[in-house]
Amino acid sequence: MFNKIKNIKAKEWLMLIVSMLFLTDILVLLNIPFLREIESFLFFTIIPGVLILQILRLNKMEFLKKAVLSVGLSLFFMIFAGLILNSFYPILMKPLSLSSVLISFNILLIALAIIAYMRNKDDFNLGDMLNFNFHLGGKLKSPLIFPLIFPFMAILGTYLMNTTQNNIILMLMLFMIPLYLVVVVYLNDKIHPSTYPIAVWLIGLSLLLMYGLTSSYTIGRDVHGEFYSFQLAMANLHWNIYDYYNPYNACLSVTILPVVYNVLSNIGGEYIFKLFYGIIGSAIPLIVYIVSKKYIGKKYAFFAALLFVFQLFFVSMLGAVRQEIAMLFFFLAVMVLFDSELDKKLPKKVLFLIFTFSLVVSHYTTAYVAFILMAAVLLVPFLMGLIKERKLVFTNFDLILISLAFIAVWYLLFAKVQFTAGAQVVGATAAAAATAGSSSGPAQPLTTTRGAYVLGVLGIVLKSLPNTVSVVVHDIIFATIMVGLGTVIWKYRYFKEKMEVEYLMGVAVSMILLILFVALPYISIAYDAARLFFQLLIFIAPLFVIGAITLAKLIKKPKWDVMILLVLLIALFSCATYMQYHFLGMPYSSEYDSNGLVRDETFIYGSELTSVSWLNYNKVTGLNAYSDGRESSRFALVYGAGDQNFKNSFIVLNSSFFAWNKTINSGYIYMGHFNVNDNKTLEIYDDISVQDINGYSKLFMGKYRIYDNGGSQIWM
Repeated sequence: MFNKIKNIKAKEWLMLIVSMLFLTDILVLLNIPFLREIESFLFFTIIPGVLILQILRLNKMEFLKKAVLSVGLSLFFMIFAGLILNSFYPILMKPLSLSSVLISFNILLIALAIIAYMRNKDDFNLGDMLNFNFHLGGKLKSPLIFPLIFPFMAILGTYLMNTTQNNIILMLMLFMIPLYLVVVVYLNDKIHPSTYPIAVWLIGLSLLLMYGLTSSYTIGRDVHGEFYSFQLAMANLHWNIYDYYNPYNACLSVTILPVVYNVLSNIGGEYIFKLFYGIIGSAIPLIVYIVSKKYIGKKYAFFAALLFVFQLFFVSMLGAVRQEIAMLFFFLAVMVLFDSELDKKLPKKVLFLIFTFSLVVSHYTTAYVAFILMAAVLLVPFLMGLIKERKLVFTNFDLILISLAFIAVWYLLFAKVQFTAGAQVVGATAAAAATAGSSSGPAQPLTTTRGAYVLGVLGIVLKSLPNTVSVVVHDIIFATIMVGLGTVIWKYRYFKEKMEVEYLMGVAVSMILLILFVALPYISIAYDAARLFFQLLIFIAPLFVIGAITLAKLIKKPKWDVMILLVLLIALFSCATYMQYHFLGMPYSSEYDSNGLVRDETFIYGSELTSVSWLNYNKVTGLNAYSDGRESSRFALVYGAGDQNFKNSFIVLNSSFFAWNKTINSGYIYMGHFNVNDNKTLEIYDDISVQDINGYSKLFMGKYRIYDNGGSQIWM
């Protein structure tokens, strides 16, 4: 049966694509429950990218690479097709409506399918596209299949936790993942190589789903502002930067892309951010695996990819989805730049530019860092020509100039607010650097939010035993990476044969940036070292493996390298999921601790939404509402975006009211679940600060409780 499918020819493939498109149209138009959501998501997240790959005649590329490229190219298609459609306003008053999106996407996809057919009609073979190998050759099946259980456990576990606050399934999953890794390492010679990428994908997916599906609403920090931007575009079925003149609203990854998904699938907007983006984000570790595999082999690439998956910023990535989408595009740009299968320059350059453009419109800060890295990498032929041959080599200048032109057009014509924000950060950084340089005292120590993340022994104040455990683990990880860097420098001639000079340049610039952010904390005003480290792992993850191999050789136990990697990664996994906090008696997690500190900060309760809805219809126009610093308090910016009066009043919601500690003469005091049920306030500085609300009794003098539903209160 499968062989018959592989023998499908070009014309049959064209008809199959068109038939799948029409089937998707029918499911969308008839609004058939479940099938509409599933089919529209899968079709538009995969098929546009597949067609673009066929147009570029990349049918014979490794299947795993084609899979991640198809996702990235499909997202590019939806973002820029949506942007072009959006530009027809006001000719089309609602350019992102279902009818507009469906008709235009049908026309574009049929055109792409015809072009793909014309490009491949003489030598098309579907077997080239579906070139994965099911033959295990006597290898064990169970390690390949077993990780399928993890995403299901994440879904069932979060449902049970949300409804009954029972964390048994989630805790079982978090115990089984490290045990599974131990088994995979133990059975190394008996497992099929495909086990590695499948395990990386499913473990990453389960962690993203565990975080994303917590609560029925968006959960995190940045995601509330992102979801508000989406709600504005969705309410108007048109994206306009001036509706909410904020850098978030200039990111098409959280405006046009989720609107397109929403009108096609009709799924709740929250679940685009919580579920759809979780599935998309699970592809990012596979890119780390693909890039690392080229330089350190499949087995070690497995560990390099897990280093990325077991980062706190990955586990909580759905709390800042614009960065997730931008990271996907950046990693894909790196992958195609160093891919040896892309021997033709034109497809390589086309794909690189596609992902660079997509990155720029998705997230500003990630794009800034990416451009620094990629400019250094692209300039290597020019620099080598000057040094070795003393002549000018302009090999990559077309990529640099086209990228710069697009960046200039985007930031100066469409997203000025992001350019302004970036300029302000540069100015503030320069001022902070000047102040630090003129100060007689030492620079302030580097701190990060949500606990110590990296390099604690170099300056972070150790706040508790679980925090100390996290600091030690992350410092050992970083020390191992530094050993790997030292090994590459010491054996430069050897690694020059295994890695391109351009990739080594990327490694060098990555480490320089990271060291600067750590050694000079005032540089990291808007983009701390932990987040930077996360982005740079596409270049430095292999150093972690190389460092472990070197350490094993130094202790005269070269076969212990895998054991060292496993122990370090399991320890890192514990820190990324806050397991050490849980078992040391300090509940912290938002996913499995009902009274965890992060859950108190970010979790949104139905009682809180009810009180906001009441205030929306009963408040006096012109009066502000005040709350503590919890991110969940800001959901007023999110869930009322479609109501003009609600939007106008709550866009100026004042948080950190209790830290401000000043009596207000007029206005509303909003009290959420944490304030009412735990009698505490919560503020966010370098870390989370919890205070007894009784200490702020003077702020309530002369105020009256005008609303109380048992889980939320409003005072005036």
